[in-house]
Amino acid sequence: MDLGRTLGIIAAVLLLIGAAVFFLFRYVFSVERLHNVQNAMGIESSPPERHVLPEGFGGWAFIEFGVDGAPPLEVSDGVLVVEYPANGRVATSTLSPDAKGFLHREFFERQGDALVPLDRFGRIWGEYNKRIITDEAGGLVQRSFGFFVGTMAEFNAAGRPSSTFELPTLPAVPPQSN
Repeated sequence: MDLGRTLGIIAAVLLLIGAAVFFLFRYVFSVERLHNVQNAMGIESSPPERHVLPEGFGGWAFIEFGVDGAPPLEVSDGVLVVEYPANGRVATSTLSPDAKGFLHREFFERQGDALVPLDRFGRIWGEYNKRIITDEAGGLVQRSFGFFVGTMAEFNAAGRPSSTFELPTLPAVPPQSN
């Protein structure tokens, strides 16, 4: 067997192994399992987020983390659960989990008592952080996160998020004393 053919076979096997690992982590492991595997391997990661939208929701959805006086997020088996109302806007006193390494998000639509997964490449588009505020020491104080729910054509037609969505005014952050 010549060297070129041997290298081709090795490359094909490595590609298949890589695809299998990607498939397992992307489609088989839930975010909770992936988070637990990373922690077991010593990889720092934030707690996963589960975003749950009402049935039939379409358009821009936003969450504002670290808002004083807002209710905290529910935590279920180590996963932050974000339940969106019909208008798609949530404010929570829970601090943003973005502070540590990898962040895992899952998106679902509530249909009765069931949660139906939403495909990131079919119904979820334009994920972004709208505003990030840090204190003088560089610690994360507040963050907002938004994403679009719908088809790609609807996302393209919708344009940027509505300018009518006003973020709450934040209190001044006192300087950290050492």
